[in-house]
Amino acid sequence: MAIFDINGCESKIGYSFKDKMLLRTCFTHSSYANEKGQENNELLEFFGDAILEFVVTEYLFKKKVGSEGDMTRERSEIVSKTPLLQMVKKMGLGEFILLGNGQGKSADKTEKLYSSVYEALVGGIYLDGGLVAVRKFIKNTLISEYERREKTSSKPHTDFYSKVEFQEYVQKYKLGSIRYESLSKMGPDHAPEFREAVLLNEKAIAEGKGKSRQAAQNQAARIALENIKQGR
Repeated sequence: MAIFDINGCESKIGYSFKDKMLLRTCFTHSSYANEKGQENNELLEFFGDAILEFVVTEYLFKKKVGSEGDMTRERSEIVSKTPLLQMVKKMGLGEFILLGNGQGKSADKTEKLYSSVYEALVGGIYLDGGLVAVRKFIKNTLISEYERREKTSSKPHTDFYSKVEFQEYVQKYKLGSIRYESLSKMGPDHAPEFREAVLLNEKAIAEGKGKSRQAAQNQAARIALENIKQGR
């Protein structure tokens, strides 16, 4: 059995597990589990995903964000794979992930690998310490990072991860290929306004505006995703 630094891991998580093997399982990739005949973190990931959505939805509801559509967009921004990946990296948890020999040599630390660990941790903390403990963990990590980003971002926070969310949706339902096209740049250099179009299978489906190309593309992606969902 590989050495797992329980104390170091708990220090970075900010929570002490009563069941130390449960903590280890949160970090056990299927490649390692298959080699060692141990339990992997996939069921914890599945369970944690549902708990994470509930806690974040509860947070947004109490925050009185706005309409159902506004809450759905903000929840997607908070719990999509990219912010989960970034949080695991920021917390320095990658070093604790248990990978099989083949996977360990070739692993490129994908979005899925890291985001799965965060979701598994949510599931593990809930099982070990209950709802109060897991609320605190999510609040101190993912939600705090979201609030910090919301205060410092110069563009609307609801568009921050829209390109990622749109790409995930298109890939999930196999809708085709995405491309962004610059339409125009207007205004003075110190305060420009960019217009960008998003194309799905080379057909323009939405446009966005912003103070940067990235901001305009994010807005276009959000509008495109909303239109597609309404039409399905």
